[in-house]
Amino acid sequence: MKRLAAWLLACAFGFGLGLAPRPAAAQLPGPVVGQSAPAFTLATTTGKTVRLADYRGKTLVVNVWGSWCPPCRLETPDLVAEAKADVARGVAFLGVDTTETAEVVRAFVAAKGVPYVQAVTTGTSAFAKAYDIRNYPTTLIIGPDGVLRARHADNILPRAQLHAYIVAAQHGTSAPLSTAFQTQLDALLDPAQYSFAGDAPSIRATALRAVAAITKADDLQDDAMNDLARDHDLIKTQSEQQTLRAAVIAALAPVAAADADLALLARLRGDEAAALGRWADADADYAEALKHAPGDSDALHGQAYAVSHLGDDARVAAIDAQIAEREPSYSAYVTLGRALAKAGDVAKGEASFERALTLAAGNPVRLAWSNLYYGRMETSVGNRDKARAAFARAAAAAATIPKNDPHRAWYAEQAQEGAVALDIVRGARPALSLAPWTGPDLPGSIESTFKYRLVVTGVPGAKLTLTVGGLPQHWIGSFCTDRVCAPFRSAIVVPANGVKVVEFQVVPTTEHKGPVNVRIDAASGGRTVATVGTVANV
Repeated sequence: MKRLAAWLLACAFGFGLGLAPRPAAAQLPGPVVGQSAPAFTLATTTGKTVRLADYRGKTLVVNVWGSWCPPCRLETPDLVAEAKADVARGVAFLGVDTTETAEVVRAFVAAKGVPYVQAVTTGTSAFAKAYDIRNYPTTLIIGPDGVLRARHADNILPRAQLHAYIVAAQHGTSAPLSTAFQTQLDALLDPAQYSFAGDAPSIRATALRAVAAITKADDLQDDAMNDLARDHDLIKTQSEQQTLRAAVIAALAPVAAADADLALLARLRGDEAAALGRWADADADYAEALKHAPGDSDALHGQAYAVSHLGDDARVAAIDAQIAEREPSYSAYVTLGRALAKAGDVAKGEASFERALTLAAGNPVRLAWSNLYYGRMETSVGNRDKARAAFARAAAAAATIPKNDPHRAWYAEQAQEGAVALDIVRGARPALSLAPWTGPDLPGSIESTFKYRLVVTGVPGAKLTLTVGGLPQHWIGSFCTDRVCAPFRSAIVVPANGVKVVEFQVVPTTEHKGPVNVRIDAASGGRTVATVGTVANV
């Protein structure tokens, strides 16, 4: 989803909790296209420092992403291709992850062959605040003169739009995004469609119609995630939602009397305050909404979001518990489990995740997703064995998702990346991870074979020899690294980032029925230092 929850992208703005109409909507927070980009200093995954000033004289593409974010994964191949094409054009790329650890980033970068520098920071950092990072992915294009030329929230598809942004920035201008889908959103949110004249019932009816339009715009954007023809300007759309919602508040405030109206008014004001980053006001607004409509789902979700930004983990967990009790679902219990663990109650967090797995049973997509977050939660509290088990369950569930469903590749990749990140954290000891291959083949790969992504972690510079065993007689196990494939045996050197990706292929040359127990060993100095195995059902 483009949103973590429906309330995450509340897009209208206002002030306070009083009932007086407010004449104008506040401007969206964050940097303004056409003005100087805010300065930043960030730490890379290798421990170095990068600053905006380092890129003066170059066009800089900053992509803010997360490995858990499907739209981020969807746009990665285009970003990689554009970065490689722009190497000689005075264009630099910088990835920034504000939600994950350096180890997770290194695992993803190795798996996807991302060639540019990656930085890690937090969602509360000066960078995240200055650029108002709430939507993933967000891509920022900064010209050679340090002026922000594009601020694109959502994935950039197709690649031609990214290229247009870059070329415009190089010439000191901005390239607008104009699509039929954006025109549809513009029309839906056009304030001219909503006249708040007439008596109180007429105003209420119009207000409800406008609120429905705001909600529909969110739903349409969610549905457009995988449709390359439906790219749009999320920031512009949010601004339009903001303007329309401000008009609803101004019109509804004088006539709101019944609990339903007062609850809606308070909730809309909470959405405004949250989008503007006024978290204490948002908390109070949502609390007011809940006085008039106890248990209101939107108000509870909104309050949990606001309180999370206030840093009160215990309150977040308490609110999430209310949501899970009223709306029991696998996703609600995953959210609760994460909140409980963050608040320090890991045992109750694990119990919540187990409840999520029970509710997700029978649905491989839900099981894979739930186990991925289970693994991340256990990783965050240092329970590596439990984390590894959760990632293994996620991988097993992903393997049963239909091959034409993109979730299969997304979740299989994330499960392996999670396990690889655990191995990176371990440091010196080499480790192997094996999962079905996803994405384009490496050069030299053979078609119509069983392909796996073999990930090797270890000390940078370590020399390892990979060998394969367990194959039927005359079958071939081939290790493809870089542009070379070697049968049965391959010598590798662990690169500077501590992660090496190998495309391992099983080439059947004779008839065989039943499982094949594939085993790969890594040796150093003639001694086996790591082993991994899998069962291939032929």
